[in-house]
Amino acid sequence: MKFFKATFFILTTLFFASTTNAQLPVSLALPQVSPFEERSITIGFTEIKLEYSSVGIRDREIWGGLIPYGEVWRTGANKNTVFSVSDDVLINGKELKAGSYGFHTIPGEKEWVIIFSKNSEAWGSYFYNEADDALRITVPVSEMDSKYEWMKFSFSNYTATSVDISLKWAHRSVPFSVEIPKATTFAHIKRQFTSRPAFSWQGWYQGANYTLANDYELEQGVEWAKEAVRRQENVQTLGVLGKLMVKTGDSEMGISSAGKLTESWSDNWRAHLTAGEIFEMAEDMAAAKSAYQKAHDLATNERTKTAIKNRIDSLD
Repeated sequence: MKFFKATFFILTTLFFASTTNAQLPVSLALPQVSPFEERSITIGFTEIKLEYSSVGIRDREIWGGLIPYGEVWRTGANKNTVFSVSDDVLINGKELKAGSYGFHTIPGEKEWVIIFSKNSEAWGSYFYNEADDALRITVPVSEMDSKYEWMKFSFSNYTATSVDISLKWAHRSVPFSVEIPKATTFAHIKRQFTSRPAFSWQGWYQGANYTLANDYELEQGVEWAKEAVRRQENVQTLGVLGKLMVKTGDSEMGISSAGKLTESWSDNWRAHLTAGEIFEMAEDMAAAKSAYQKAHDLATNERTKTAIKNRIDSLD
């Protein structure tokens, strides 16, 4: 009897298990008609990324046909396109906070509306809600000579603080710009002075030179340049300090640095060239010309000598 009960229990369990499994839906993985793509770029320290499923023309009428005018579009296939930025940025001059956004559009014949939605997990645009908008911009559409069979996002016109992004498909291009504020990049640089770069003169010099090259946070640049000189006084550190002093209104201190360059490294053409640049910034053209001429005489490379000669001629 015990054997019979045990056998009956096992058979009953297997029966119900097999019945339950037979009722479960089974999803079969198949190749996607619209392939998934990622495009990303890092400008300064800021990563900008687009994730989308590209869609093909396949002999269909696209604009005003497959993609109606005046209606919200997922801007791709399958799940909505996702736009991500690792820092706060400006989109066509308007602020967008760091994060991931559902990227929707409203196509038009001449202009498109681009929408960055706080809901980045929606399937397509079926669940789009205007209340979730983080940002909307309106951009012009341009016609292209070339035909893009598959929808793409492309990056162009890179600078140290910006990039242009274009959606391209079926003879049309829809562009917008992403700009990283200088304050964002500067904050990344400043944080590094609590780590390894703070232990060498090179880090302080590079930070100071960044402020000079970008004409940004110059007073902070002066402090960094002074620290670089304190750690190691050389042509680079003294040169950037001299230039920053002139830039911040202390021409006397800047000229003093230039004089020290020509005295301490009298046989170094780079020292005289740097001194000439400081004198020129301080608008002492006679001293600048004299320093440039000394740099020209000391230089041994013909291309360098030609470049310095052109600098001398530009003063005249």
